[in-house]
Amino acid sequence: MANWQLFLIAHIPEIRPALRVGLGLAVPGAALLVVGRTDLLVYAVFGSVVGMYGRDPRRLQRFKNQVHGAIMMLCAGICGIMLAPFGLHGWSLLAGGMLWAAFSSVVADRHGLKPGGAFFPLFAFCALGTLPVGEHPAVDGLATFVVTALVSILLGQAAKFGPSTERGVETIAFPWPNVLRRAGTYLAVVLVAGTVGITLQVEHLQWIMVGAVVPLAAGSARGRLKRGAHRIAGTLVGMGVLLGIYYLQPSELMLGFVILALIFPTEAYMVRNYGLALSFFTPVIILMLQLANPMLGDQVMWDCAIGNLLGVILGIAAAAVFERRPRTQYASGAVG
Repeated sequence: MANWQLFLIAHIPEIRPALRVGLGLAVPGAALLVVGRTDLLVYAVFGSVVGMYGRDPRRLQRFKNQVHGAIMMLCAGICGIMLAPFGLHGWSLLAGGMLWAAFSSVVADRHGLKPGGAFFPLFAFCALGTLPVGEHPAVDGLATFVVTALVSILLGQAAKFGPSTERGVETIAFPWPNVLRRAGTYLAVVLVAGTVGITLQVEHLQWIMVGAVVPLAAGSARGRLKRGAHRIAGTLVGMGVLLGIYYLQPSELMLGFVILALIFPTEAYMVRNYGLALSFFTPVIILMLQLANPMLGDQVMWDCAIGNLLGVILGIAAAAVFERRPRTQYASGAVG
């Protein structure tokens, strides 16, 4: 048997959901590229995250997981979209981030969602809430966001079910005391990280807040250090990938295709190798934000790197203070 065939067999559990997530972005994303609206890709990318919750091989359970994932993503993202005209920054951005981090943690833990934690909903709120949209909410962006999420759910249900070689993800509904304690940790960690960022007058506060919640996915101090190290390493490697893309000086249209292409390996390695997944996701993050707001410039790369580094350090330190009990039952398959 050829090496590529062995590779595919070994990675089938990751390739199939990755294809669904990739298609969930490729379908609406290609439509946006055709009509020349690359600025809306940022909304499509966050909508396609709903596809990441569709790993369970059981039809009904996958549908439930994706609906709960969609609730988290849509609530946080739509809130950010509606508040964007008011120019979220500083304490207002921090207050919203704390709310959605805690809410998403409750939903994810109570329903045993994988990927777990509050990383994606929090990032959706922060990113979409800080885009310069003028005096009115971006209705076209909101429509793109919602439609992409619905397409992702439909693709999840369109897959072949029944006897399957696809590895399922165990779903465990955690008891309310554990759920609330974990949500409280998210609330406290985001508060600490955001307060430090505001005190230091960090321009892009969202990077610190998002970076701070990443280590919380692990269930022990060692696990948090490992996940934080993966976050930093993946971000730095992603910066190298991004510099290579910049060197080629692609057009906006080509950048759009690059974003569509990088979503596939991001999902394929999100569970297997978090650091490697981030080396693909980091360029996606920065490219889609720059297409939505060309005024960001190259400085956003360094803001992302520094913010993630500071956020991860603060997240690990704050978690050690606010949550001393190990949480090994939460560690499997989570991302932030």
